Amino acid sequence: MQSTNNNPVWGLSRRDALDRIFWLRGALMSGVLLLMLWADLGLDVKLPWLPMTTTLLLMAALNSFTFWRSRQVDPAKPAELFVHLMADITALSVLLLYTGGWANPFVSLLLLPVVLAALLLPSLMAWATGLLAIAAYSLLAYINIPLSMPPEKAFYLHISGMWFNFAVSVGVVVFMVLRLRNLLRDREHQLASYREENLRNEQVVAVALTAAGAAHELGTPLSTLAVLNESLLADADEKIREDLELMRTQIERCRVLLRDLSRTAQAAAASEHMPANRYMEKLAEEWRLLRPNVQAETQWLDDQPAASILPPANLDQSLINLFNNAADAAPGLVHIQGKLENDNLRIDILDNGPGPAPALRAMAEPGRSTKGGLGLGLFLSNATIENLGGQVTLTEREAGGTCVSVWLPLRSLQGGPSHQEQPGLRA
Repeated sequence: MQSTNNNPVWGLSRRDALDRIFWLRGALMSGVLLLMLWADLGLDVKLPWLPMTTTLLLMAALNSFTFWRSRQVDPAKPAELFVHLMADITALSVLLLYTGGWANPFVSLLLLPVVLAALLLPSLMAWATGLLAIAAYSLLAYINIPLSMPPEKAFYLHISGMWFNFAVSVGVVVFMVLRLRNLLRDREHQLASYREENLRNEQVVAVALTAAGAAHELGTPLSTLAVLNESLLADADEKIREDLELMRTQIERCRVLLRDLSRTAQAAAASEHMPANRYMEKLAEEWRLLRPNVQAETQWLDDQPAASILPPANLDQSLINLFNNAADAAPGLVHIQGKLENDNLRIDILDNGPGPAPALRAMAEPGRSTKGGLGLGLFLSNATIENLGGQVTLTEREAGGTCVSVWLPLRSLQGGPSHQEQPGLRA
């Protein structure tokens, strides 16, 4: 969200609005000067050059100030834009005053500040600009200096002025309609993106509610299994003791995950500050306990010291889901590599599976699984990383398999605000 002093209006910030006023005023001054030269030299019209040139010089000075102001950090407020447009209406009125008043065919140039006001200013100021333009037009009907020109050229000047007004009107109409059409198209794309994001958030909330209920219900069965496991271990022989020890490890891991889920719901921190490389190694060690039959190799690729991070509770499970997907994609060694890159923690997960296509489908279509699971792991992992301001990219390795790259802004891992504007999934 931007501040109210720099809200986009018709797709323009108010700093851009000063630029538009600068260029339009410059074009208007150039056009008026050319018309003055054409009328004086081509049509033999006697113009009051001193007051008109003085007015143009004042407009040029104002335009120089406008150019300087548009380069300042502080954006223009609506009242400042309103003053600029009032100055333009006043200058145009003075030029028309010395060239026939409302009988001048170029009196329609008073519409240009009104159009800018409608595009750039709040409704009340836009209406005030329109009323002042009407007042200036009406005043020129009674206070004006007729042009001194040969009678036979008066009609030609009037027809030429009508053509010029028509050309300017066409330009203004085309600009406004095209601008409006492009803005409506962009707005439709934004609404579609918001609808898609809201739908995904609703899916995540539904899964979270289901997970909370499941965590509540799973506590008692896990405790029962732990008691039974201890009883079986007491009387077990060496042949089955190893399996029971593995079972106890898995049960304890499930209980830890349920505690983490409870802490997440209470907005408690999942861990203490630790270097990023140590966090990656710790997470890989926990994963090996869950998947003892999988070979995993961790490697920190950065020479510089790893930054200290405080990862949120839900990030652990999100990364473990990605590790599991790599292990399920193909048997063999899973490489986990980490480094710091452009103020981001980058974790690459490399496998020898069939490529990124199955993972992309799993992320795009939550609830469908080709491995007998729930089909939610990759979808929730991507959603969690997006909420931290990060992104997940999937690329095909040259030797075969998939490289899943997780980018996490260090600010979001160190207690700072995350950046939601980054995309969440790319292939």
